[in-house]
This record gives sequence, C-alpha cells and structure tokens, in this order.
Amino acid sequence: MRQKLLPLCAAALLTGAGGLAVADDGLIINKSMTRTIKVPVFEQEIVNSKVSEAEHAFTDMLLFYVPMQAASGESGDLLVPSEDDTKADPREYYDIDGTTSTYGIGDTNPILQGYTQGDGNTMRVLTWHQCPSDGAALDTTDMAPVTCATDTRTDAFVNLKDQSWYNPLDVSKGHRGFIDGDFVMFLYGWSPNWRLNAKGNDRYDLYIRRSFDGGQTWTTLPESFKASNGETFAGDGTVTCENYRSSVTGVPDTPEPHVCFEYPAGGKEQARNVTQHKRMRITTLDPRFAPSGGPRGLAIADGCVDSTDPTIDTTVMTCDDTSEDDTDARNPSRYGVVYETGDNNTVVDGEAEPLDLFYSRGENFGDDYVVWAETDTTTADPSLCYPSNAHDDPDIVDTVIEGSGFCNEFDRLNTRSDTHSSEADMEMNPGGTKVYAVWAQWVFEGDRDNYDGEIVESDAMARRLW
Repeated sequence: MRQKLLPLCAAALLTGAGGLAVADDGLIINKSMTRTIKVPVFEQEIVNSKVSEAEHAFTDMLLFYVPMQAASGESGDLLVPSEDDTKADPREYYDIDGTTSTYGIGDTNPILQGYTQGDGNTMRVLTWHQCPSDGAALDTTDMAPVTCATDTRTDAFVNLKDQSWYNPLDVSKGHRGFIDGDFVMFLYGWSPNWRLNAKGNDRYDLYIRRSFDGGQTWTTLPESFKASNGETFAGDGTVTCENYRSSVTGVPDTPEPHVCFEYPAGGKEQARNVTQHKRMRITTLDPRFAPSGGPRGLAIADGCVDSTDPTIDTTVMTCDDTSEDDTDARNPSRYGVVYETGDNNTVVDGEAEPLDLFYSRGENFGDDYVVWAETDTTTADPSLCYPSNAHDDPDIVDTVIEGSGFCNEFDRLNTRSDTHSSEADMEMNPGGTKVYAVWAQWVFEGDRDNYDGEIVESDAMARRLW
C-alpha cells in the first residue's frame, strides 16, 4: 500500500531566507506559486544583486497541511463528539472566497481494512513508497519493494489526495525548512505506524525533501540549476537507502530490510531517510537546519553594513577585510542539519526522553550529507563517504548499503557518553565551511538512564564544527 510522506500533522508556512511561521488549521489561502511578476526595485544592493530572471518561480511561501487527526488517532467523524453540537469540526477548510472546501472531506464513515476506526484494527505497515519517483532499486536481496511502477492503485484518492482518516496509520511531526530562491529544503519526522509509535513500539525517522523549482516538483539536484546567487550548479544524481519494517515481531534486534535507490540528476525523488536508526528503542526529536550565510542567507559583503543608515560612515565601517578567503562568498549548495534522538522506552509514560544530538552538512543541495568526507570540492573523494564506504562498521559490512553510493554521514554533537542533550541551534558561515552550534546538556546522577534521578550538571554548550 502506498504511504504518503509529505503530509503533516499541523499546518506550516515556509518563508524565504530560512524563516518559519506556524499557522493554525483555519483559513487556507491558495496561491499561485509560479506567477510571472515584475521584478521589484529596491535601494539596497543586496536585493538588486539577486537573480532576477522572470522564469524563476519567485516563491514567497509554501503551505503544508493535512486534515486534522487527533493525537489519540481518532479521525473523521470521530473528531466531533455527537453529543457536543457546539464543537467546531476541525476538518472544515475554506477556499479563499470563504466558501467551505470539500478537499479531503469524505461522505462515508472512516473505514480501514474493513474495520471502523476504534474497533481495534491491528494492521501494521511494513513497506511504503512515494510517487512520482525515478529511483531504481540497486539490490533487492533484503526485499522486493513496491514501487511506483508496480503500484496497482487506480482509485480517485491515489497519491496526495489520500484522506488521512481513511489511512490513519502514518504520522508526522516537526516539519520545518527554508526557501532560497527556487530552492526549497523541507524536513520532518515520520513514522509508518502511529498506534505502535504512541507506545514506543515504532519510531520517527527524519526525512528530507528538496525542490529546485519553487515547490512544483521534488527532485535531486538537476544537471543545471541556477541558485539564488546567480551561480549555476550541476548535479550528477544520488543514492538513498530506506530501512523498512520486519514482519518478525517479538524478537529483539531483528534486522530490518534495506533497499537502496539510485536517482539521476533532476530525478523525481521520494523523501530521504537521513537518520537510518537501527533499533526501535531510538526515535527522532526536534530537527533543526542552518542555511549557509545565516538565516538571511548572506555573503559577508551582503547586508553587513546598511549604506542607507545616516549614522554609518561606509568609508570607515566595512565588511570587506581585504582577504581572499572564498568563505566570504556564499555557497548556497550547503546547509546544516541537526536532530535529536530520544528513548522510545519512555514514550508509554509520556514523551521520549532526549538522548543525543547528531549533525551533518548537506552538500550539493542535499544530494549528499557529510561530516568527514567531501563531495563538492576539487580535492573531494566521494568514495570515502560513509556508509557506502563502511569503514569496517560491522553494521554496514556485507549489507546492501556497502558500496551502494549512499553518502549519509552524521556525527554526535555532544561528546560525553553520560550526557543528555536537546534543543540545538546551528548557524553556518557563508561558504558553508564552518558551522556553530549551541545546545542544552545535562547529566543525571548515577546511571545515564536514571530519568528520575537528580540532575547534577546542566549547562548551555557551544561548539564549532569543521
């Protein structure tokens, strides 16, 4: 069965230059994402220097939402108690003219696999896919995945028109991202089995999707892409791997089946799993991102000094240190990612307790994620990138991932083994060569997993990466 990865559990607006605004589930405004507009003229050189061709999308914002589903899993008609006729129906959406929208609203009771929801459906999702996709499976030793080519669904609600209360098994959260010219980076936590997840028996993984045309399509880096700074970048394709769910239950440390997919440059790509968790005990919490050049995506010389401010003498105050360091110029093809892991054993009592933080740098606009290797410089050797190069990791050696070309390096941000950490924030320099991170870190008295113990250390930590 197809599982959709993009829909979220709440609405969010992505705005340009890395901003993020959260919206409610009320009025939905449909906007044209690719309108041709007259390029505005501003006094600030920072704006005039941006790419101004009329064929660009000029995306102002992207809106992501799904029809509401309660945390308990109740959906559809069950969201509105029949005895409470004053309670608003959270599934009601409105078009821009104020009329009620019928998008996602069904006229039948929510039924899945013959069970009315709430009657104890125990179905478990083992595999999923996302269409359209140009990914070709490299090695099907672990399993033969269902793909867009073999999906036989033809009903009216295929793909993103699926109604969440007819398929309430998946769940997503933590959605955020940024817009940089025509480039969109979007990340979120997703799990195929919300009911098991609510008890800590399934997990969230972190997924990332990218668009190079303002959100019209979601692909890998094209063969030729003009970024927001006017520079053209060339993609050569990428490889991603997905870990699905085993049909074996009740056996600890049962290996999960993996399949790696190869995508051409500009190929339609399903969401990329960057966490690659190996155990159900570990889940994902609170991802963050860092565009190169800070939240506004600036080079050193852009916007550092406001020449229109009468209190600033630009002959004295300048951003140019006269050095020839190319990190002063912005590299829009790089961005930082950090996510938090959590202990799934504590979910049954509330939420997953934070464990560690892991970071990486996206290169080639996220075709690759690196910590130790490089893939986009003249001296780069992508063959060194983990996990395609296993570097003797017993979890990777002799698996379908080894030698696949999958470049997905993440390293631990907090360094002491007895620490817990969460709520990281990152900033990246314009060239994407350095990342700065701050986060909260603490230690429980005694055993690391003694969550009821006294906190004996609690600090704000900072670290420069690379």
